[in-house]
Amino acid sequence: MRMLRAAARFYDYSPSNILLITAQRPDATRVAGIRTWNSLGRHVNRGERGIAILAPCIYRPSGDVLATGVLKPGAEGGHPPESPTGREPTNHSPRVLRGFKIVHVFDVSQTDGEPLPDVAPRLLDGDAPSSLMDHLTGLATDAGYRLEQGPCGTANGYTDYGARIVRISDDLSPAQAAKTLAHEVGHIRADHEHRFTEYASSMACRGQAEVEAESIAYLVTAQAGLDATDYSVPYLAGWSGGDVGLLREAMTQVIKVARGMAPRPTDAPAAVPGKRNGIMTSVSTLHSSPLALPEGSGSAREFSNLPGPEAVPGRGR
Repeated sequence: MRMLRAAARFYDYSPSNILLITAQRPDATRVAGIRTWNSLGRHVNRGERGIAILAPCIYRPSGDVLATGVLKPGAEGGHPPESPTGREPTNHSPRVLRGFKIVHVFDVSQTDGEPLPDVAPRLLDGDAPSSLMDHLTGLATDAGYRLEQGPCGTANGYTDYGARIVRISDDLSPAQAAKTLAHEVGHIRADHEHRFTEYASSMACRGQAEVEAESIAYLVTAQAGLDATDYSVPYLAGWSGGDVGLLREAMTQVIKVARGMAPRPTDAPAAVPGKRNGIMTSVSTLHSSPLALPEGSGSAREFSNLPGPEAVPGRGR
């Protein structure tokens, strides 16, 4: 149980580093390097001992090193030179792992300074624009998916590509239900089923998919007059790990898909007062039949656990 609790706190660390952190500081909750703490307006207290973990040493092959990490023929210590084949690595060659080094991180309890911002997504309250839910429902239906309403575990919703089902949790406000459906339709319209085939097994792959889907949802709901900032910004921060490059990389795809999903100006705003089980009355196509998702099915879902070495799990999309 101790290992599982640590893994939940340090979702983005390798099993080896989770063990190292737990062995050295069992009560650690949020850890980061000294530069990260400084950038957040905090400093490590004098006399604190760092938590040693392993960091990969990754290099781009030089002219004398092959992509396998060994000396190229003809390099010092290698074999006599051979004629170029045209397959030698260039500056664009994939980076290779050359070993590990010890680095030190510090728990938040070892630091002092500016209070840390609350990065947990906050569920949206209130109603959604009148036609937004119907519009998103139509997009899902046009793509061949059936919508259901019912329990989703700790998530707010999910998409099962195999069964062609989108399910939205039945305990959400109309605003959050619309935002979550926009997220799930974003997964579908961005073709995550085929683009991110390792979604169920790769955190990097899953993170990219979640960043794209939530960014799409944010743009689509904003266009319809629904402000999802309180939920979307922390969600994106959690899944991107604060990596601006990841967000920038996703933008071309996000904007393209969001423009194709956005409701027409004549479809936008006007609140709907009616609700049914926490979801707008216009969602008459949602059903409550149970759906079991097999582990590792690759289904996309708006997660309730946000990854990241400094993110404490919070409510999902």
